[in-house]
Amino acid sequence: MNKPSPMTPCAHCGLPAPRREDDEPAFCCVGCEAVYHAIHEGGLENFYQFQGMGALGETPRGVERGQQGFAYLDDPAFIESQTELMPDGSRRVKMHLEGVHCAGCVWLTEKMPTAIDGVLDSRLSLSRGRLELNWDPDKVKLSDAARWLAKFGYMPHPLSADRLGGAGEAERALLKRVGVSWAISGNIMIMAVAGYGGLNMVQDPGLAGLMRWASLLLASISMIYGGGVFFRRAWASLRAPAFAAQPGAPRVSRWTHLSMDVPIALGLLVGWLHSAVATFSGVGDVWFDSLAVLIAALLTARWLQMRGQRFAGEATDRLLSLLPTTARRIGEDGAIEEILADQLQARDRIEVRAGDVVPADGIVELGASSLHRAIVTGESRPEPVGPGEAIEAGVTNLGAVLTIRVEATGQDTHVGRLMRWVEEGDRRRAPVVQLADTLGGIFVLVVLIAAAITGGVWAMIAPEQAIAHVVALLVISCPCALGMATPLALTVGVGRAARQGIFIKHDDVLQSLARATHIIFDKTGTLTEGRMTVAECVGDEQAAFAAANLEMQSTHPIARALVAWAHQNAPVWPPAHLAEDVEEVIGAGILGRIGGQEVAVGRLDWLLERGNQTDKIARWRQLEVDFATSGGSPIFVAIDGAVRCALSMGDRMRSDTPALLEKLRQRGIQVGVLSGDHPELVAHSAASLGVDPKLTRGGVTPEEKRDFIQALRAQAPEAVIVMVGDGVNDAIAMQQADVGIAVFDGAQAALVAADIFVTREGLAPIGLLLDGTGHVMHTIHRNLAGSAVYNALGITAAALGFVTPLVAAVAMPFSSLFVIASSLLQKSFQPAAAEAIVADTAAAPLPMTPAPGEPR
Repeated sequence: MNKPSPMTPCAHCGLPAPRREDDEPAFCCVGCEAVYHAIHEGGLENFYQFQGMGALGETPRGVERGQQGFAYLDDPAFIESQTELMPDGSRRVKMHLEGVHCAGCVWLTEKMPTAIDGVLDSRLSLSRGRLELNWDPDKVKLSDAARWLAKFGYMPHPLSADRLGGAGEAERALLKRVGVSWAISGNIMIMAVAGYGGLNMVQDPGLAGLMRWASLLLASISMIYGGGVFFRRAWASLRAPAFAAQPGAPRVSRWTHLSMDVPIALGLLVGWLHSAVATFSGVGDVWFDSLAVLIAALLTARWLQMRGQRFAGEATDRLLSLLPTTARRIGEDGAIEEILADQLQARDRIEVRAGDVVPADGIVELGASSLHRAIVTGESRPEPVGPGEAIEAGVTNLGAVLTIRVEATGQDTHVGRLMRWVEEGDRRRAPVVQLADTLGGIFVLVVLIAAAITGGVWAMIAPEQAIAHVVALLVISCPCALGMATPLALTVGVGRAARQGIFIKHDDVLQSLARATHIIFDKTGTLTEGRMTVAECVGDEQAAFAAANLEMQSTHPIARALVAWAHQNAPVWPPAHLAEDVEEVIGAGILGRIGGQEVAVGRLDWLLERGNQTDKIARWRQLEVDFATSGGSPIFVAIDGAVRCALSMGDRMRSDTPALLEKLRQRGIQVGVLSGDHPELVAHSAASLGVDPKLTRGGVTPEEKRDFIQALRAQAPEAVIVMVGDGVNDAIAMQQADVGIAVFDGAQAALVAADIFVTREGLAPIGLLLDGTGHVMHTIHRNLAGSAVYNALGITAAALGFVTPLVAAVAMPFSSLFVIASSLLQKSFQPAAAEAIVADTAAAPLPMTPAPGEPR
C-alpha cells in the first residue's frame, strides 16, 4: 500500500506544504496561514473561487510587513497634497498595490467597502496594480484601510498626484476623439457605398436624400467633436497679432507664421459647406465621407505623434517618479517610523532594507551591500557600497540592510538636480526646429495662394469642379508632416539617448555636435578613471587624517581617495568631530576648521602663499618634484599655516580612452587636453595618447582653460568646439565652448554648465553620442525631404485635377505616418550600438604609463 505524500498543497497559495496529521488545512508559511484565517474571519471565502487554480507563488510580503505603521497616511500634509477632495466631502487616493496577481485579488480588494465602515468605493486595475480608493475621513482613517490590505498581503504605496501627470489624460482624451471619429466615418462610408454603387437623387431621390441627410448629421458631429481641435487652433492663429522676435527687431507678419491647422480647417469648412448646400438643394456631389475620414486620419496621426513624444521623453520623466514616497527614519532612541519621503531632512538617519529604493542622497553609516544604479548610471550590473560611501536617491539596495545619513532630499538630490537641468533645457529650441517652423508658416501661405489660383483657374475651365479641386488641394497639402519632421526626430533621439544614460539639456546642441571640429578633454576623472589612491604619505600622518576629515565634504576625486585611505588606516573613523567652515578654493584646494585649528589641503604654492611657513620649505619642494617625476600628483596638508604632510596621489587612464581618441581622429576631429596638473606630466600623458602638443596645456587654472577655448575660436572662427569635463574647474570652459559635456560622477557646477550630461561611466558614451547625433540629423534631413517631395507631388496632382477629395483624405495622413515611422525607427542611440562601442573600447590597449592625478 502506497504511503501518502508528506507534502500537500498550501490551503492559501497552493505551493507544497507539510501535511498535517489532523487533516486541518496545511500552510507553507506563517504568512499564508495568517491570510487564510483573515479571509475566513472576514467572511470572504469566495476569494478562492476567483483565485481558481492560480497560486500566488510567493509569501505575502504584506503579512511580513503588515505590523508596520501607516501613520504617515493620516498626516494632514499627505492628505492635502496626495489625495483629492470630492464634492461630497469624501476623499480619493490612488495607490500602487504590491502583490496583486489574479481575479481573486481584484474581488477581495473591491470587497473592502463591505468590510470597513467608511470606505465608500474600491477599484483595482489588475494590469497596472493601481488601486483607487474613496473613503470618508470622518468615519475611517486611510491608515486603517492600508492595514486591512496589508493583512491580506497587499502592500499599498501612495502615488504622488503630480507624478501621475496630465500627459496621459490628454492622450486618453485625444484617443476618445479618434475612436468616435472613426466610428462616425465608418457609418458614413457605409452609406456612401450606395452612392458609389449608383444610388443618386435622380433614380431614387427619397432614399438618396435620406442617406445625404443622415451623413450630414453624422459629419456635423464629427466636425464639431473631432474637427473642433483644428478649428480652434486655426482661429487662434488667425487672431494672433504680428510680433517682433526681439526688442528692436522688425515686426514679422502674421501671414508668414500661420498655423498648419489653417489649410486643414479651411478645407474641412469649404468641403462641409459645399456638401451641406448640395444636401439642402439636392443638386451636386457631397463629400461627407471624405471629410469624416480626413478628420479621423488626422486625429490618429496626432495621437501617434503625442504617444511617440511621450515614449521618447519618459526616460527623463521617470527619474523622479521612481523615487519612493515613504522612508524609514531612525529616531534618536533607535525606533523606526515610516514617514513621507518629503518629510526627510538633512542629517536624518534612515534604514534601507534589501529590495528597497533609496529615498534620498546620503552617506552610508552602517552596513555593506550592493546597489542597482541603473536609474542613475544606466548600468545594470550591481555595484558594492560600504560605510563612508555616497549613495544616490533612486538606486535599489540589493543586499543587506543599510543605515544612511541623509544629505539631500527631493529636488535637491542628484536625480532632482538632473530633472531641473533637463527642464531648463526644454525652454530652448534648436535652430533647425526654428527653421522648420518658419518654412512651415511660409508653406501654409503658399498653399493658400495655390488654392486660390487653382479655384480661379478651374472656375473658368469647369466651374462645377472648382470647389472639389480646391478642397482636394487643401486636404492633400496638409503641412503636418513638415511641422513634425524636425521636433519629433529630435524628441525621439533625445529620449533614446536618455535611456543610454546620456541626458541632453538643449536639443539644439545636437546640431552643433554633428559639426564638431575640436573636442577638448579635461584629464582627471575624464580621460582618467578619477579613482585616485594615496600612493605615499610623508610627514605627520595625523595631519593627513585631519585632511581626510575636511575632504569628507568634497566630491573631488582627490577627496574621495583621501577619505577612503583614512577609512582603512585611521585608528578611529569616522571622526567624532566634523570639520566646520569648509571652503573649497577652485584650482587650489580646500580649507576649514577642526577643533579650533585651521586645516588646509591643496597645492604647495597655495599653502605657502597663505601660511606662515619659515622652515623645511626646501624639503617640501623636493618632495613635490620627487612625487611628480615618479608619476604621482603631490598634494600637501597645512595645520594653522604650517605644512605638516605631503601625499602622492595616483590615477589610471580609462580603458576606453585610446579607442575613443582614435575614433575622433578618424572622423577628422582635432583632440586637445587641458589639465591643472604639472605640465610635464600632462604632456607625457597626452603624447602617449597621440594628442597634438599644440592642443595640450598643463598647470592651467579654470580661467586659463576658458582663455584657451577663446583663443582657439579666435584662430578658427568657423570651428565648433566641444569641452568635456567633470569638475568645478571645467565649468567656465564648458560655458565658453559651443557644446559642454559633463561626464559621469561630475561635480554639480559642471552639471549646471553642461549641455549634455553622461551618467554612464567611461568615455564610450561620447562615441555613442557622436554616432547617435549623426543618425538624428540624418533622420531630420530624410523627414524634411520626404515631406517636401510628398507635398510638391500632391499639390501638383490636386491642382491638375488628378486627385478627388476622398483620395486626398486617404492619402494625406501617409506623409505624417511616414515622418512618425521614420522618427521612431531611426537608428540613433540603439542598445546594440552602445554594446559594440563598449566592446571596441574594451579591446583597446592602455598607455604604458598611468596618468597621474590632478590637483584642484
